[in-house]
Amino acid sequence: MSATKNTPAELFEHLKFITGQDNLSTTNGTRMFKYALNDYSAIAMSADGVQKFDGTGHGDYPVATSTVSVSNPKIELDKAFLQMDRVTITLSDGSERPLKAIDRRDHKDITLLKFYGTGTPTAYDIDANSLEVFPHPEKDYTVTVYYTRAAKHMDVTDDTNDVGIRLTHHYYLILHAARQMGFAVLGANRVDIRDELIKWEGNESSGRQSGGKIRSDFSTRDEDRPKRLRVKNRSYQQFGRTSSTTYNK
Repeated sequence: MSATKNTPAELFEHLKFITGQDNLSTTNGTRMFKYALNDYSAIAMSADGVQKFDGTGHGDYPVATSTVSVSNPKIELDKAFLQMDRVTITLSDGSERPLKAIDRRDHKDITLLKFYGTGTPTAYDIDANSLEVFPHPEKDYTVTVYYTRAAKHMDVTDDTNDVGIRLTHHYYLILHAARQMGFAVLGANRVDIRDELIKWEGNESSGRQSGGKIRSDFSTRDEDRPKRLRVKNRSYQQFGRTSSTTYNK
């Protein structure tokens, strides 16, 4: 046991401790923590800003590279990506050029290929699980996709590695797993677990979520960035008022 990290095995043992389910199998435990990490990632990814969310359990960076060519202007997207950050091509001098995102639905009366032609790509369109560059390339180019992905799933028999998300957020995974167990065995404690999870996940209204510890944390990770001063719009103060000026006397 480490004082600076929690292993998946430690979280699993605490889950069994607070629920009283000492016979909970590692198979069921691993599956429940997988769903907990999926929900945690969804909240973090919807709230992150310039500093993108990524689980520390991954052994690489959320970056994928591929080559587009005259005969193949498309690349298959990495199956791990869930949110696109940016896309670039590498020019002959070794520098990267950002590509702008376009949508073929904005060109209903003309095909993208006819609109952009061929040349050095400046834009990209995503259709299903593939990315196509425009103009279509006149030679080979390296395309780099920077994306955001969910936290890596864990094995509750692992007593060596860290869970992969922030140390202060580990208890959320336990509560989430306990809520899943509550549908079957916990009964009377389900309300307490629900109330605790609201503190972490926030509230939902009309299909939109707001508030909660996780969302608050990830939405303020880039607080060291300069902030713009916003001018308060007071034009509404005159809306609907009757002027004291009399016209056409």
